[in-house]
Amino acid sequence: MATCRTLRHNRAMPRLLPASILLSCLALAACDAPAPSSRANHPPALDAGGDRIEWRGRMPCADCDAIDTHLLLRREGATRDYTLTEVYQAGDDATRFVERGRWRQEHALLRLQDGAGSRRAYALLPDGRLQARDWHGRPLAPGPGDFLVPVTATTAP
Repeated sequence: MATCRTLRHNRAMPRLLPASILLSCLALAACDAPAPSSRANHPPALDAGGDRIEWRGRMPCADCDAIDTHLLLRREGATRDYTLTEVYQAGDDATRFVERGRWRQEHALLRLQDGAGSRRAYALLPDGRLQARDWHGRPLAPGPGDFLVPVTATTAP
């Protein structure tokens, strides 16, 4: 009699086996995400390209209408300089500030430091845009226009 129970139990197993295999295959297929592109894993290299790289954008402002921003990076040998021009727009008035200093790239972070010790950081996004970050690379409060868009990459004459 024990033999009959075993046989009945074994007869039910073949019906469950295809269902188990099918479920396992579906689970594995769902986990198979497309491989990320190499561009998504690596920030843009600022040392590739020309002697000048520029970005422009209209950044949000807490106490004005907007900040028109232009960032220019220059390379000459080992020297890496930047000029950051910000024009604060408030109604019919505009106030312009120009900051100059040195820059460096650390992975996906662009760090700017002027001669007075003021420091800024931008995330280098895979599509070439810059997004303002704190010095440690943490995102600032996001806004709809908090990106600087690349303008040119040229070699100086």
